[in-house]
Amino acid sequence: MPSTPSLLSSNTVKNGSDLCTLLSNYTQAIQYLQTQPVQSPDVARQTLACVWPLALNASSQADANQWFNVSLAHYLPYLSSRLISPAELTSASCLSYMKLVLVLGNNYNFSKTDFTPADVYNSIKAYLTSSSKNCYSYFSLLFYCNIPRCYSSSDPNLNSTAWFTNYIGPFITFLTISDLQSFVPDTQIGVFAPNPDNLQLFNTSGIAANVTAYYVTQLYNQNPNFNPLSLPVKLLCATPVSAFVNLPEAESKTILMIFNYSCATISPEVTATLVANFNSTLTPATIQTLGKQSFGLTEGQIISASTAVINSSISTLSTVIGWNQGQVNDIIKSVITAGFKINSGSALETLGTLIGGVPTTTMSSIPSSQLLTVSQNPTFVNNILTAPEVLQETFVQKIVSIDETQAVVNVPNELATYIPRVLLTSLITQNISFVNPKNWNQGQAMVLFYDVISVSNSIEDLSDKVLQGFSCTSAQVLPVTKVKQLVQACKPQPGRSKVPLQESQLTCMYSYVKDDTSLTFSDVPTDMLLYYNYDTVQKVNCSSYFSALGRADFSIPSSFLNRQNILFNNAQSCLGISGFSLSKTQMNILGNMTCTLNSSYIQNSDPLIIEKLKNCGDLTDSQVSGIQTLLFNGNTPYGNPSTWNLQTLQQLGPLPLYLNQDFWNKFSSVCNLFFSLLLISLFVYLRCLSKKALIIGKTLISTFLRSFIPTLKTQKTQVTKLQKLFTSCNSNVKSKRAATIGCTVGEITEATIADPSFPFGYTSTQFSLCLSLTMLKDNPTAITQKVVDPSFGRVILSKLYEVYPSGLGDGVVQLLGPTSRVANVSEINSWNITSLDTLASLMNSVNGAWTSDQSNAVIMNYLSIPGNSLGTAEINAIGSNLCSLNVSVLSTITVNDLEFANPINLSSCSFLQKSTLYNIANISYSNQTIHVPQHYQLISLFLGGAPLSDIKNLASQNISMDITTFNNLNPDVVMALDVRTVRDLFRNNLPVLKLFEDNTLVKSWRLQQYQYELDTLGIGLIGKANPITTTPTTHSSTTTHTTPSAPVITTTTSNSTTANNTAGYATVHGDAGPWCLSLVVGLLTVTLHRVQ
Repeated sequence: MPSTPSLLSSNTVKNGSDLCTLLSNYTQAIQYLQTQPVQSPDVARQTLACVWPLALNASSQADANQWFNVSLAHYLPYLSSRLISPAELTSASCLSYMKLVLVLGNNYNFSKTDFTPADVYNSIKAYLTSSSKNCYSYFSLLFYCNIPRCYSSSDPNLNSTAWFTNYIGPFITFLTISDLQSFVPDTQIGVFAPNPDNLQLFNTSGIAANVTAYYVTQLYNQNPNFNPLSLPVKLLCATPVSAFVNLPEAESKTILMIFNYSCATISPEVTATLVANFNSTLTPATIQTLGKQSFGLTEGQIISASTAVINSSISTLSTVIGWNQGQVNDIIKSVITAGFKINSGSALETLGTLIGGVPTTTMSSIPSSQLLTVSQNPTFVNNILTAPEVLQETFVQKIVSIDETQAVVNVPNELATYIPRVLLTSLITQNISFVNPKNWNQGQAMVLFYDVISVSNSIEDLSDKVLQGFSCTSAQVLPVTKVKQLVQACKPQPGRSKVPLQESQLTCMYSYVKDDTSLTFSDVPTDMLLYYNYDTVQKVNCSSYFSALGRADFSIPSSFLNRQNILFNNAQSCLGISGFSLSKTQMNILGNMTCTLNSSYIQNSDPLIIEKLKNCGDLTDSQVSGIQTLLFNGNTPYGNPSTWNLQTLQQLGPLPLYLNQDFWNKFSSVCNLFFSLLLISLFVYLRCLSKKALIIGKTLISTFLRSFIPTLKTQKTQVTKLQKLFTSCNSNVKSKRAATIGCTVGEITEATIADPSFPFGYTSTQFSLCLSLTMLKDNPTAITQKVVDPSFGRVILSKLYEVYPSGLGDGVVQLLGPTSRVANVSEINSWNITSLDTLASLMNSVNGAWTSDQSNAVIMNYLSIPGNSLGTAEINAIGSNLCSLNVSVLSTITVNDLEFANPINLSSCSFLQKSTLYNIANISYSNQTIHVPQHYQLISLFLGGAPLSDIKNLASQNISMDITTFNNLNPDVVMALDVRTVRDLFRNNLPVLKLFEDNTLVKSWRLQQYQYELDTLGIGLIGKANPITTTPTTHSSTTTHTTPSAPVITTTTSNSTTANNTAGYATVHGDAGPWCLSLVVGLLTVTLHRVQ
């Protein structure tokens, strides 16, 4: 064919249309394409465009192979984005499409094309989701729908179960769960999941973890007996717990070894299940095999193991992360029994992550110098930070005892919060570089603040932990310019945590900067703007003010100040808000102020309000109702409730913590099953299956809680909120006459307990029936640390009494957690509370609040043990529960122990209790040679028990009392204070009295003071009417009624009566008659009117 070489030359064809005509008429076009070299890129692309429809419609495997392997082999590198677009590929045959995926996925050079692998995947997605076969539901049957495109079990060309490999190939890395579910419904995926080629494909690095987890979960849903050891490593790491139940011990150990070397994270329930398969006694080799998964050992397994085995395995056990308190307690007891001596710093280092199980008495017995040495080991410090606070505190006190003057230098930064406040009163000689980086709490910061600002030359470099100690008392000794610098230093700054400031600090700051017109809204702490005088904000700047204010914490202002309503009323005027509907623009300006809005605003505003409410520290029931109303109407980014799925719950952020059972019930509809799990847009059904829907809804909620609850606990969410969450999301769980049927939900196993969502899915009755005594005895901590519902707690406590009929020992009581709060006083009195460790555990506020009677019983039980007393460590552990003790018990606290104790909230104490503690504290802190501001910070918490004489003496010491301290004073003492004394108490903080003038105590006090006396304060307080006094004269018949700074009123009287007016009272002439009496009354009325 002499003319063949020039067939596709630029001289042969003038345009693409001519080329396509030529190729269609040329009988040997296919042979030509496979034998002749490409003339030019442009001609190659034109050629491809002409023959592409033919290539995409191959009707046989041989035909497809001919096109893609032979005829177009030289031309495929010149593919264009148009040729691989969804529009071009939609009608392609499955055989041609499969070959195209193979070509593009086999090291195709995308650098010379105008499309990317992502573009290819988009076309794949469009192809595989087009022309799906619909299906239907019949009565009570599940839906059968969406047979995957290009699969037919009866077609030899399309019956390959390597479907994912054939039709997605290497582009699997772009796959999402929703894509996967739209390609292949879960009712069909079992056909393809076990295929070895597919398994290897899903082992590809770069695939989203949730996609891998979904795939392998579906594999076991459809093939529950599939051997996990047949899985590639990546899929094995994501295998659900059901695959490991009842595996042989040897296989379980093999899998655990793979986990240790190849898997970044493994769910705790998987580990627990594998460990539960160990039938033999623990050996060093077994623990070595377990490695970092050893936390899956139950307390029962640890206790039953030989102490020699545990002791010889310390090198392994000491590196494991994830122990609970019961496990480390048991391990430490075991190694001590085996002869391991915990009597040195090096021994503590050897224990590694087991340090939390060391008793405080043991820590106290180790030489302080050795503890100082190990405190310089960063690994040891990280480990002890996971230990109970009482152990950390004991460690720090031992270091402090070496040299109290060097406590700031010697104690690691991370543990500085345990340094007694009284030791922070002499820091002027300390290098500020030691103070600034330490993790101070606010009580400590307020004591050390005076010394720090006295020596600091670079205020802007002070840490947020130091700046949180700002107080009016410390500030008043500074030049005003430096105080303003401190205020500005507390403003939000990139790369630094927000400076936490209380109301009393913020109001004091504002009094210093309120008249400084040079400062902008961004120059001051955001929370200070909560107290800003809005009358000084110009209309043109009001939007800027509210925009800055929108980053504030609106929970700070005292409720009776009504600042939230006042600020929102001002915002309405500024932003033109009318009615109950807020626009996006308005909400973006309001920011956190949306946290103050009621249900009417929430449910009628732009859906953006839901995103804003995620920033709120708390939500009321009314606000929750508004959120749910808005969500339920379907006009939010979260869509119609019938489409909600796991992703919906995750995207709602912290809001599910507050949402009630009406919200959680939405996940019990069978409609959710198909919208959320299959994500299909069209299906037909006759009726919903409530039973199946409940099962699916339960699974979905449980999956969500597995990550949500650990996050909440890490954030130390209040146990009352956790209880409410559990009650709401568990509301659909029904008990089926459980007392007669028995356990129907499922026996509680190690894997059940290890599930972070446990005990979700159980009623209290089923919980009781499904929890065996053996399981509780072997896993007490794992159970009690997850159960927050009181009814479940009662079940646990009752069963523990069965396990330990002779009474709960100290070690068991220490592990009760929230369960302890359901005990009555009689039960508490029967417990053995002998150690400080157990007392501290019981008093941990994370587990909930005690009633006064309960806490008294706990503490007195502990004090009944010979040798136990209310020392510093006990006071710190007990905290505000001190107020549950009798005065006779409180009086046993020594001066030194209270001096070194942490700040205590005494608001619930009686005056007699406060007085007792004040007398002890006053002796303690009076012995200290410290500056007045520091003495005030130390003693202020106890001033509620101070007598009148001491408060008057305090007024002469140049302090600036904060309103919180004033409100905590004995009301009888406050009512006995005159205006001058109150002025001297508040000094620079005096304007705060005006802000709090309607506070109950402040109001009672001011209404007892004469107006002329209050006027001397110059802050506009209103008191009672000025008195009327008479000043006699000898040369005129007038009596002058005067009071200092009060209006002067003159009335006419007789000289004869003047001499008898020695008492200073106003007199009326005996003959004056009723008119005179009327005059006096009238004048008195005028006086009162003027005063008021």
